[in-house]
Amino acid sequence: MPHPASDSASPDLLTLVRLAGARAAAQPLLAVGEQGITGAELRQRVEVAAAGLVRAGLGAGERVAVLLHRCADEAVAILATAAAGGIAVPLHGKLKDDQVRHVLADAEPFAVITSSTRLVALQDAPRTLAGHRVWRVGAEPLPGLPDATAFAALRGEPSALAPPAPSAPAVLLYTSGSTGLPKGIVQDHRNLALGAAIVAGYLQLAPTDHLLALLPLSFDYGLNQLLSALHVGCRLTAADHLGVGELAQLLRRVRPTGLAGVPSLWHEVATGLRTGVLTADHGASLRYVTNSGGALRPSDSAWLRRAWPHVRVFAMYGLTEAFRSAYLDPDEFDAHPESFGRALPGVELLLVSPTTGEVLHGPATGELVHAGALVAQGYWRRPEDTAQRFRPDPRGGGGTVVHSGDLVRRDADGRHWFVGRRDKLLKVQGHRVSPDEVAAAVAGMPGVGEVVVFGLDGGADGHRIVLVLAGDPGDAGLREQVLRRCRARLPSYMQPALVRVLPSLPHNANGKVDEGALRATMDACTGER
Repeated sequence: MPHPASDSASPDLLTLVRLAGARAAAQPLLAVGEQGITGAELRQRVEVAAAGLVRAGLGAGERVAVLLHRCADEAVAILATAAAGGIAVPLHGKLKDDQVRHVLADAEPFAVITSSTRLVALQDAPRTLAGHRVWRVGAEPLPGLPDATAFAALRGEPSALAPPAPSAPAVLLYTSGSTGLPKGIVQDHRNLALGAAIVAGYLQLAPTDHLLALLPLSFDYGLNQLLSALHVGCRLTAADHLGVGELAQLLRRVRPTGLAGVPSLWHEVATGLRTGVLTADHGASLRYVTNSGGALRPSDSAWLRRAWPHVRVFAMYGLTEAFRSAYLDPDEFDAHPESFGRALPGVELLLVSPTTGEVLHGPATGELVHAGALVAQGYWRRPEDTAQRFRPDPRGGGGTVVHSGDLVRRDADGRHWFVGRRDKLLKVQGHRVSPDEVAAAVAGMPGVGEVVVFGLDGGADGHRIVLVLAGDPGDAGLREQVLRRCRARLPSYMQPALVRVLPSLPHNANGKVDEGALRATMDACTGER
């Protein structure tokens, strides 16, 4: 299968948009709902907005937070910020007030671009956005923010724009770590453009393709889908995924050739195929599908292959700190459906002993370390965290590698399998979830003492989040109060699947909560909440 050479990638996102505008000048390029724009229109909107940002005073490296619902302006705002020499900070559509405030305090943006539609999901938008310059998308005023400026009013002369340096930061992607609140990961223009070229190459994307994008642009996987479409100038339709019934309607209406998802989506697809909500006809237009964020369940992949045998399945692996890392050739999928394959062109995947740091050769199990192309610049303003994950190449010779924290097995043919995490980080529906962040949402509530959060196997969805707290088991309303607090403060993918109240939590000899003892008491099959 052919792969693009490194020099086939655009050096920066402004050039990528300009090339896409030329390749698909009069063709539909980006559609969201009833909104649809051609390549030429996308280029014009991005260039005018980028020049407007510069005119408004955006300096090189300054951040612009993009807090928007699914709309064409979301892509325009991200691309325009990067094209202007700034750093786009896309925020996940499910984040609540606490997470939004954390990101804004950490990123210190020059401005926030948002909409009345997106702010409906916040409990107190004026307080959350207090002290920030706000630009409004759409005609509706923002509740409690009458001074917001219209994003459409940001206009400038595109000819004054100079392409940013390839090494200049372009986006700041926030993702949960094993402890604490989410950290920002800095990706530069070159990595984003090169990642788009590499993925477009092995997917064999062509201008005739039509991608259905259900993943958020705040997710490196979703952003790569947009940039890969721009790389070849093919059509992309972005939509919110609300359930298998809505997916069935989208597949019939859009008739995409490509669809990216995480294991929970493919479990829905498999369930839909098993129950008849989805049929062979729904997948008739698809040429390929991709999976990342965890391995497909064998039963789900079996349903997918049985119903849509013509569809090529790309099992992939990536971490936000390195954008994209590996994929399995679809010709090997049926024989090795739980493997994520081998390194991308230009990427090296090393296995390192967790105890000695020694590089392991041949068949082995160790921590996966990403070397070569696509390594991010590090964590935003967190030098200690950066030094812990972004380290010198263990083989010597200079260069920086990323330690993933994932334990991975490699076979004699160089294929890789995920084994587990070295830290406590959870994976839920393709999202990384910090147990500490979930625990912090309920800490200090009346009646709540010590809190511990961990994960149990949840099948295709990844982990089921378990929250155990010290309190009064006889307080009939305590669990419901905890669940209400979680619903108010945490996005849906961070909601506990099980809440257990105990008179006290067990401790080990070091005085720490004995998580192992708690796990032994949990029945993962009860479904209790």
